[in-house]
Amino acid sequence: MGSAADNAPARVVLMSSNGTGMGHLTRLLAYAQGLEGADVRFLSMSTAVPVVAAMGHRYEYLPSRGSSGLRAATWRRLFLDRLVEYLRRTRPDVVVFDGTHPYAGMDLAREAVPGARWVWSRRAMWRPDRNVDQLAKESWFDLVLEPGDLAQASDRGATVGRNARRVGPVTLVDTVDLQDRATARRALALPAEGPLALVSLGAGNINDTSGDLGAVVAGLSDLGVGACVTQAEIAGQAGTSLDVHHVRDFPISRRFAAFDLAVSAAGYNSFHENLRLGLPSLFVPNTHTNLDDQETRVEHAVRSGWALGATDLASSSTGSLLADLLERGPQMAALARAADPGNGAPQAAAVIRELLSLPSSGVA
Repeated sequence: MGSAADNAPARVVLMSSNGTGMGHLTRLLAYAQGLEGADVRFLSMSTAVPVVAAMGHRYEYLPSRGSSGLRAATWRRLFLDRLVEYLRRTRPDVVVFDGTHPYAGMDLAREAVPGARWVWSRRAMWRPDRNVDQLAKESWFDLVLEPGDLAQASDRGATVGRNARRVGPVTLVDTVDLQDRATARRALALPAEGPLALVSLGAGNINDTSGDLGAVVAGLSDLGVGACVTQAEIAGQAGTSLDVHHVRDFPISRRFAAFDLAVSAAGYNSFHENLRLGLPSLFVPNTHTNLDDQETRVEHAVRSGWALGATDLASSSTGSLLADLLERGPQMAALARAADPGNGAPQAAAVIRELLSLPSSGVA
């Protein structure tokens, strides 16, 4: 197969949906690491897409409906037009879409610009009885690729039992990529001595001393542990009422040795990075997600002895949970590492490589 000219390298377009974080982009970046020799390009609706340039990849930004401010019908027409134009210009051999909701118009774009194999990279752990109508869109793709979940034994969502190529849990950073403690702390401009905790809860307010973030910082301070709050937590906040270290890096998981423990959100990436890379963690599930069943994911980890979990950090039990994590965290992290089947990213890349030479054959 040729992409734009004879003897040109096979071209793979990695396409991510909007999402609320870095999950879709990070997973596609993990796949890209195993696609050496291919012409890899990113097409994304995430405003965070410029991070892929720092990792050596070409990208184009396609605004989501929310970012564009357009009415739904107007945006759908724009999306289809932009996607068709992009496909005609780039002529990919394989398109990999990572998301749980394939956009209306993707099927029409594929018909308008034939020749590529299409992959739906679709994580599991959906809330029960949610998003079921999206499963009919499997017919738009040649293959459904499912990145594994360490909590998959507790999965109750609609994807359970569906036909898919399943690989291990996917992370961008692997154990061999971890920096040593001293190097990681220098890179993040953190104190060389003393225990530190990574606090990454999603959307937080640095001035809210009474909410979850304030309770965590206070609890860590009582234990003599410094709080290192990810920059995403304090974006848009003018003050610094809480005594914390600010950390900003991508991917910060390569610096995990800098920290003794973590208080973390429980989205796919954070959950699997922390557990696979051995960072003792207290997970805080987002109970208001539309689809991602974070509560079940955390409950599974707690039952397995891999981590601690809490839904209300402002409660009086936060201090005792943090003390427990500081004491038993290394043992829990070791149990999680022992249960790790390995990084699924190379497996996923191998599946994509297969499609560069196999004919289109329906969902596999």
